Amino acid sequence: MSTHSTTRSTVRFVATAAAVLVVGATAGCGTSTPPAVVVTQTVAVPAVQTVTETVEATAPAPAPETADAVVDSSPAVPSKVTVPDGVGMNYQDAQDAWRAVGLHVAPANDATGANRIPVLDANWVVLSQDLKPGSKVAADSFITATIKKYTDG
Repeated sequence: MSTHSTTRSTVRFVATAAAVLVVGATAGCGTSTPPAVVVTQTVAVPAVQTVTETVEATAPAPAPETADAVVDSSPAVPSKVTVPDGVGMNYQDAQDAWRAVGLHVAPANDATGANRIPVLDANWVVLSQDLKPGSKVAADSFITATIKKYTDG
């Protein structure tokens, strides 16, 4: 084995040992005081020169999460909402209006009976809706529309 390959082997071994040292030092992170991490790397350079570098760092401890620190930022949903009238609107605008008050939009029914699925909702018109416009319903209710394409005539 030549001096050059021995130097490379030594460098690989030392680098691997340093990585294991760092992983081992951080494995105990759960204590109230952060562990000090010390990594020493020695590299042998041809021409018989040795360079040693020592890095010392202290990892900050994460702040404990308390129940007081958790804040619910979701807006309160009213228990009852007024159902918007979507009849005569394009299907996209009707869905936007229904969702804005908190309703869930179920898949629409094709008025022609062909069971087509709308790809571009703005190309369809709402002919009827199963929840009466203006009625008060639970905020998480489902609404279903009967629709047809504007080109259906």
